[in-house]
Parts: sequence; structure tokens; C-alpha cells
Amino acid sequence: MKTILYRLQIVMLLCTAAACKKDKGFVHDNNAPVVIDKFTPETGAAGTEVLIYGSNFSTDTSGVSVTVNGRKALIEGVISDHILIVIPEKAGSGKITVTINGKATTTTKDFGYISSYKVSTLAGNGVAGFSDGKGIFSSFNFGKRCGMDVDADGNLYVADADNHRVRKITPDGTVTTLAGNGAGGYVEGKGNTAQFSLPLDIVTDKDGNVIVADPADWTIRKITPDGTTSLIAWGEAWGIGIDKRNGMMYYANARAAGSIFQVTPAGEAKEIIRDLSYPADVAVDDKGNLFVTENGSSVIKKFAADTWAPTIVGGTANQTGLVNGTGTASRFDYPWGIAVDAANNLYVAGNGTSDGSVVNSNQCIRMISANTWNVTTYIGGSTAGFADGAGATAMFSAPTGVTIDKNGAVYVLDRNNNRIRKVIAE
Repeated sequence: MKTILYRLQIVMLLCTAAACKKDKGFVHDNNAPVVIDKFTPETGAAGTEVLIYGSNFSTDTSGVSVTVNGRKALIEGVISDHILIVIPEKAGSGKITVTINGKATTTTKDFGYISSYKVSTLAGNGVAGFSDGKGIFSSFNFGKRCGMDVDADGNLYVADADNHRVRKITPDGTVTTLAGNGAGGYVEGKGNTAQFSLPLDIVTDKDGNVIVADPADWTIRKITPDGTTSLIAWGEAWGIGIDKRNGMMYYANARAAGSIFQVTPAGEAKEIIRDLSYPADVAVDDKGNLFVTENGSSVIKKFAADTWAPTIVGGTANQTGLVNGTGTASRFDYPWGIAVDAANNLYVAGNGTSDGSVVNSNQCIRMISANTWNVTTYIGGSTAGFADGAGATAMFSAPTGVTIDKNGAVYVLDRNNNRIRKVIAE
């Protein structure tokens, strides 16, 4: 966005030019068409100033309105052949329409809206510890590469590994303990009578149950909404995904020659994919395709539903970095958590190093667009730190978990900062 001073200079220039035009006798002809020749810039985020070029405009702004993709824009100035507007928030990409005294004309080309994303802290105070509470009055201990998921009501469920607990966060940021009591071990029970050794990843099913991967106990367990735990299957599950159409679960065992296992709702498990380099996490799209973060080789792989035929959709094996591009033209740096949204776009938590390295180049969330496999940096950048804000000004330190709610809000488990962050489109 341009500075306020620069905006004022532009408007003053337009007003000065308008005065000159009036001196030459410029008058809008209401019987002639309004014409748009072009506009610049052709892309931008909310707050971008766009100059529209054309003819038969009116300096009487009371009769002039401009919309971008149907949303009303602020008019900063008008002269005979220029209109200066400001792109409104959440406009989306679409045509620019100028209406003068009830007569409208529309651009042939779409304005390309670039969404801006803003990060805030939903829960956690930044200090490793344990406390339930709201927002900054809660604390977590994410000493491991933890994951999380969100249910249909917008409640988050977080694997708090070093506290040996599963935590629940309501949409307003209130944190409670769903199950576990801080003592490591394998004990079934309800609420604080249950125990976990290393709750590392979580998925929720369509009925609101929480599925927990605990690789230290070699267990996959279910927690009902009232906090009661039970065993689903034995297995070394580090990252877990679920097909919400049928309840089929898939887990990655994060070994040097690792595998993906399929687990039925009844607990029957079988190996379906093998010989992956430290497979970390699994996401399932609405067609049953699997997407796996292969941490050891820094690639994202797709396995086609039922056949499990592999395709690399992001990164090149054994090449690391923060490089955007399509498919194998992009680069990742030991990725970890992965999630899929309602449109089958993928979100990847970039830093899956075992120690949460602050020199890892992916202190960010990457996005892989559905079907095109175009990789972009969704939020954050290459520098570890903590900062709420928009775009690359937002900072994370070893993001390892990511999930998306039904409204498109993205949640990030920020490991070294011991916080849960929320990302929304402005």
C-alpha cells in the first residue's frame, strides 16, 4: 500500500489537473457512453490504489461509483480521463465497473486481487509450561514436532507432547485439557485419569471424536467428546490423516525406510506404501488421494486413491530451500505437518527438523494449489522469530502443525514459540 503522503500527492495532482480541465470547459456528457481504456496496476491487495484511464468521466463524484468484483471502492479523485480508486477488502478478482449518473461501463479485463493474510495469537503465552485458560493465560510445551486438527464446530484439538496431554481450544481461545494428566504412560480412562506417553498428532472424525497418534506407546487411540479414551489399533504412528467420508485412517511411521499404513475404523491395519524417507504426516483429499510429507527427502508426494501410484507435487528429492514454483521446481526444507482445505489445496508446515532448528529456511506455511501443484509461501518467511502481522512480516519459529477450519481460517502450531497462531484473510 502506498503511503498516505503519496496518496495525498496523487489526489492533489488529480485535483490540479481537474481544475485545468475545467478551465478548458470539460463537462461530462450524460448522453455519451462512459469509456474505460485501461487501469493500472492490474493486480494488488486491499488498499491498493488503482488509476483508471478512460473518457467522459465526471468530476462530480456524487454521481460516480466504482466497484471491483461487485464490491464498492473508495474514490480518491476524478478528472476527465482518470479516476483514482482504492481496492476494498475481500474484493476478490473480477471486473472493475464505473457508473456515472446511472450509466455503467465495465472493464474487459479482471483486476487480479491478491489476498492478504494476517496472523494473530489464539492461545499460549510463549513460555513452555502447562496451564489451562484463555488466550495468553494458557501455556503449552511443544518440545516435539506436534500436530493438531479442528472439528466441524471450529474447536481445535492439540497434541501437547511434553505435557502428555491432549488439549482443546474453543474458537474464542479458551484452552482446556480433554484427556491426560501430565504423567507419561499408557492408561485408558476419562479426562485426567487417562495417560499418554507422547501424543504427537491428532485428527478428528466426522462424529467429533479425536484420534491420537502416540508413537512412544505404539498406539492409535480415540477420545470421545466427553474425554473417554479407548484403543483403536497398535502402530508406530507419528503423523495421522483420515478420510472423513468413510473413517479410514492413514499413518506415517517416520522411519528411514518408512511406510504408510491404512487403518480401518475397526482397527485393522495394513501397510500400503513403503520405502519412503522419514514420512512425517498424511492428509486425505475429498477423493481419497493421500498426500505425504517426506521429511527425509524434503518432498511432498501424492498417492492416487486405491492404486497408491506416486507423484511428487512439491520439491525435488534431497534439495532443500525456500523456493516457490510448480511441482518439482519448488523446494522445501524438511517439511512436517500437512493439511487439506475444502478446495483440496494443501498447506505444509515447513520446519520439521528434530530440534526445531532456527536456521531452517522454512519458518513458514507453504501452500500447494490443488491440481496445478503451484507452490507459494502462504504466511511467514525464512527467519525464525515471533511476530503477529500480515504476510512476510508475520514470524514463526519451527511451525510443525497446520489445520484449516470450514471457514478457511488456518491454524499453526508454532513449536518454539509454544503458541497456537490463527491466520485469516483480510
